[in-house]
Amino acid sequence: MTNTEKQDWNNLYQYVKTKIMCYDENQSLSKAMVLRLKGLSVNQYILNNSFEKTANYSYDIILKTFQFCYAKIQKGFAANSFSNEMHKFNYVLKIVEANLNTVYVAVQNSKKSEQELESIVFESTFDESPSNQSRYKKTKDVSDKFENFW
Repeated sequence: MTNTEKQDWNNLYQYVKTKIMCYDENQSLSKAMVLRLKGLSVNQYILNNSFEKTANYSYDIILKTFQFCYAKIQKGFAANSFSNEMHKFNYVLKIVEANLNTVYVAVQNSKKSEQELESIVFESTFDESPSNQSRYKKTKDVSDKFENFW
């Protein structure tokens, strides 16, 4: 993993551990929970390198999905009882899995819109077309008239 991926994984792990599962600093997620979390990134129930990976979600996208689903998860916790921690964790992952593509598309659309906006700003900054030149000329002419007025 790259340093960015390691940091994204750490952020996801800490968020799930503290905000979702409400563990303190002395507790950790079980190996099964970690493998389930890592499995989300490649669309597998549990991370297993023997099977084909059918997706490639970053840990940052998965974290954003957990954040997006936080209210729904908390509502589910209040309305349900769970037999153990793994049952509770699997319930959470079902909610997250159902919303993963929604968040992924929203993030992609946001990035695309940001790039388009940057492109528009860049083009308009350096646009020397006759229509823009005449607008600048008019502004200069008006300011010259006011200069004589004062």
